[in-house]
Amino acid sequence: MIGTASERNHDFLRSLGAEPVTYGDGLADRVRDLAPQGVDVALDFVGGGAVDVSQAVLKERSRVVSIADGEVRAKGGHMVWVRPDSADLTALAILADAGKLTVPVDAVLPLPEAAEAFRLSMAGRTRGKIVLEV
Repeated sequence: MIGTASERNHDFLRSLGAEPVTYGDGLADRVRDLAPQGVDVALDFVGGGAVDVSQAVLKERSRVVSIADGEVRAKGGHMVWVRPDSADLTALAILADAGKLTVPVDAVLPLPEAAEAFRLSMAGRTRGKIVLEV
């Protein structure tokens, strides 16, 4: 598994079992260095051109899956939409209560600071969720 992140998050990716590469210019070359034959699947959680880079490193007959780039279908990939389901949410709650599912939280802000939370999110420098306390 290969994961893209800034240098400051490489240890975090390693802790998840991924081989880290720094995103940005030259990303496709860095991925090819780790997987010269190409990758089996690419998951796009960012959008903004990531699909094009992902397609450049895929093995033949592999696809990109995106949650962030609405153009992925036009480029031969798949768009994934998630719809909450009470049974699935209950299963996730059971895992969380048992300590088997954790969600990293980067910041907890009071609701009046929602604009700051949005700014943090748009800056793309957080590792984990931004929580607004109500």
